[in-house]
Amino acid sequence: MNVLFHTTTAIGVAVLLTDTKKIEQSKTIKEVCITSITVFIASVFSHGILDYMPHCYPINSKIDAILSLFLILVLTFWSNKKYRMIVGLSFFGSVFPDLIDLSPSIINKLLRVNLPIIDKVFPWHWHQYSGSIYNGECVVSMLNHSLLIMSVFIICWCRWHNFKKIFNVL
Repeated sequence: MNVLFHTTTAIGVAVLLTDTKKIEQSKTIKEVCITSITVFIASVFSHGILDYMPHCYPINSKIDAILSLFLILVLTFWSNKKYRMIVGLSFFGSVFPDLIDLSPSIINKLLRVNLPIIDKVFPWHWHQYSGSIYNGECVVSMLNHSLLIMSVFIICWCRWHNFKKIFNVL
């Protein structure tokens, strides 16, 4: 699945799993740390679920990488300082499997170097468990992408109070 969909999911994961009232009431950083670790793990697993679902790649890979990096940087910077670690680890967890499994081959291709390529660590990147569709029949993929975007929107809307606190929305 395009990285942009993984990073969009990271927003939903951070908002869904962050209890801003509990963090605001806490006198220590313990709640932020626990939430950050939970959000990181949930984002890694959400990556697996998304990659397992049938999907095409509707966004050009270079545009996808640029937009995703922009989204990560802007929203992490834009987030309330108290929640920045949570947001950052949610984004990091959402791209972590791709960084481990796919980045050496991408770097080799882009920079024309010869980094060693290891077997893929995450099962959803193995051919038999990947939901990648390469035959051009992307109707199911478009439905899955649309449902994903709607789900993240609904999470943010239903937990608007948390969304506002995390991302400094008026």
